[in-house]
Amino acid sequence: MIAFALWGSALVFGATVLQVTTWALILFALPLLPGLWDLWHNPSSGLTLTEDQISWFSGPRVTTLPLSEIALLRLDRRWDFSFRATLILHSGSKIHLPQPTLPPVQMFADNLSAKVIPSERHHFTVI
Repeated sequence: MIAFALWGSALVFGATVLQVTTWALILFALPLLPGLWDLWHNPSSGLTLTEDQISWFSGPRVTTLPLSEIALLRLDRRWDFSFRATLILHSGSKIHLPQPTLPPVQMFADNLSAKVIPSERHHFTVI
């Protein structure tokens, strides 16, 4: 909400003090719309790890996966210092966990390794 307040304040400052044209203000206001929708809608998200399965939900989407299908947890550090978590299955396919569902990364990796699922970290990959 702080980021939206700052961005909105910058738009008001641009309109009143700098007298920026209306079409430019509308253009700079467009990035606020998806974030405002999420603030208003307030979707919940989370991840649950049980003895034999992992499940996560983000808004209305719910996914469950047996732990026996997971070969590896890959954690990629992004340039904004967040992590991207990918579950690599024994079949070779990959499942990317949604960012809002991720718990603290170290705790998540430790809990999966306790269930004999290894994890590997990759720092600041470009692709």
